[in-house]
Amino acid sequence: MTVPTVLTRYSQDPGASDSRGLARYIGSLEEGRSKVSVNSALSVGDRSDFFRFRNTADGYVRIRTGELVGNDRNEGSELAKDGTVHYQLLSQSGRVIADSNPETGSAYEAWQKLNSPDNLRLGKGSYTLQVSRGKEAINSKVYIYSLTLRSNVEPITNSSPESASREFLTSESPAPPGSQFDLYGNVTAILGLFADVRV
Repeated sequence: MTVPTVLTRYSQDPGASDSRGLARYIGSLEEGRSKVSVNSALSVGDRSDFFRFRNTADGYVRIRTGELVGNDRNEGSELAKDGTVHYQLLSQSGRVIADSNPETGSAYEAWQKLNSPDNLRLGKGSYTLQVSRGKEAINSKVYIYSLTLRSNVEPITNSSPESASREFLTSESPAPPGSQFDLYGNVTAILGLFADVRV
């Protein structure tokens, strides 16, 4: 089995100016680079983060997510409760395609597909993923989240191989000189989202 190539990118979180129009580009889901991972956080006062990606061909897409909660972004160790972090997948025009809120009808059904081995079929084009505080979120808490998007011409199961991946990290402050891609190591260690490239 080929060892996936990992490409890393570090970005400062624009905070209050974060919007769909200023969504951070995290890369393309394409043949030969089928996985994009993001580690970031909703700090106190931060309502939403937006990430833009391209799907380079019609196909199946799957997302895996995990969240921690804490008073300090580097000390989050408790799994966040359901409903505290809200995800929406948006089309290029801003139409909601999938929504993690169970009260959103067909958009929630699409989210369930996107978040399961059933997968969601998406056409070629640009998409935005909005991550925001949900109804159950506590304003004084920091919510650290990780997400992985994968694409393929066939549905992605837990055992589907991948050929490459891209990691994307955001922070409220610039990366210090010589920093490594492990600022959110506690997220991956606790949630185990990226321990196995087949997941």
